[in-house]
Amino acid sequence: MYHLIYVSQASRPMSEEELARILRASREHNARDGISGLLIYKYSSGDNRANFMQLLEGDKAQVLDTFARIEADPRHHTKIVLEEGEIPDRNFAEWTMGFRNVAEEHLARVDGFSDLGSTEFWKRARSGDVSDALDLMLTFYDDGYSDQ
Repeated sequence: MYHLIYVSQASRPMSEEELARILRASREHNARDGISGLLIYKYSSGDNRANFMQLLEGDKAQVLDTFARIEADPRHHTKIVLEEGEIPDRNFAEWTMGFRNVAEEHLARVDGFSDLGSTEFWKRARSGDVSDALDLMLTFYDDGYSDQ
């Protein structure tokens, strides 16, 4: 079992309809490819920017193929892998792709992620100084959010 967590800047803020289309397509592809995971989207009205954070887990080749599609997607730029590697078991086995459109207060629960999307966060991400990526993802799973 393999997992990969990345963060990216959205090329522009996404509408609810666009996010729903992304989620439908992700779930279809992931069900076909045996991928599970969670997608987090955060829009910051202060600077009119949006960010994605996503965890993918499954067979290594399938995870890497999925990430290659994401890297080629023009809706994302400045993609940074925060964490990847072998894991003993899936963390999100029930979710072909869980989704959260989060606000600041959700991210404040996990140290180091309250500033997702800020200049300081991106500096830390580029330097590899973001060690709690999985903890953030598990926060949403442990809080009982569903595959919605």
